[in-house]
Amino acid sequence: MNKFLFRADGNAQIGLGHVMRCLALADMLQGDFSMQFALTEPSSDVRALVEKSGIDVVELPEVDAKTVFLDCIQQDTIVVLDGYAFDEAFQRAVRDRAKKLVFIDDLAEGYQVADVVINHAGGVTKTNYDAEPYTQFYLGPHYALLRPEFLQSGGFGEPPINGPIFVSFGGADTGNVSLTALQAIQQVDADVPVHLILGPFHPGRAAIDAFQNQLPNLTVRQNLTATQMVDELGQCSLAITACSTIAYEVCAINRPLITVVTADNQARLAQFLSEEKLALSVNFPTLLTRLTPIISLENMLKLAIQGFQFSPDTVAESLSNQRQFFDSRSPERLRALFVGLLA
Repeated sequence: MNKFLFRADGNAQIGLGHVMRCLALADMLQGDFSMQFALTEPSSDVRALVEKSGIDVVELPEVDAKTVFLDCIQQDTIVVLDGYAFDEAFQRAVRDRAKKLVFIDDLAEGYQVADVVINHAGGVTKTNYDAEPYTQFYLGPHYALLRPEFLQSGGFGEPPINGPIFVSFGGADTGNVSLTALQAIQQVDADVPVHLILGPFHPGRAAIDAFQNQLPNLTVRQNLTATQMVDELGQCSLAITACSTIAYEVCAINRPLITVVTADNQARLAQFLSEEKLALSVNFPTLLTRLTPIISLENMLKLAIQGFQFSPDTVAESLSNQRQFFDSRSPERLRALFVGLLA
């Protein structure tokens, strides 16, 4: 039996992005492979998320997690790393023990020693990397690490004209950007249906609940499955999300999209989505230049929502561009890649 060992972490501080990408890849590789997922002292929510995918959890101690993880690696194991703490020295130590090393990246920084680097961000090329001669690169949305539910070959139909606005800012949303988005929507139309999806670590639920009377048609849901997320996105007329993997999920469903940069590592993806006109990324120029914004994020979002409402040509162009980059075939591409690594 071929073995895969995934290593990533997710919590209230860093969110769930690294874990979700690994789980998406694991779903694509289900079948003839034995899988384990190593996590540092995972919360019950994160452990349940991984185990629900049918993957055994290896719990690592907070102290000396790297050493304990290295001891878990066997010579016939393909190791998949996703995270910012796995520097060159650690990767070399992993590669010395494993059959192959795969690194899931979104920064294009440092020296790469993995056998394979996967970065599904658009606008990235091999020239952005400094790496060993043997390192292979699989870059761009054609290698999108999305869960199978978001990769329906027949598509998901046209966006409904009068559907709700979908709002989601990932597993943590430490800055409660969700509330800012609700405030912007309220300024545009207080009666519009809004479906807000919160992750397991959202810290500002009380403030959201207090705002409920300002948006009487607001529905708040939390900890949705992939199938439930697809259902929510399928019925929405507009999505407002963080500029992270959830933005790719919206593009795969093919819905009008406004993205907000909520962390520095999202700037490259925001630029790609904006330049290729897949979405309107409202605040990435401010992040890139470090200039003080002229208007608040709330007002940026308000103007963006109004822009989508009154620009049907812009919406049509955005949806057409999304379909060009997201063709639902990333599972077969990635599965072929990993089968090749086992040869």
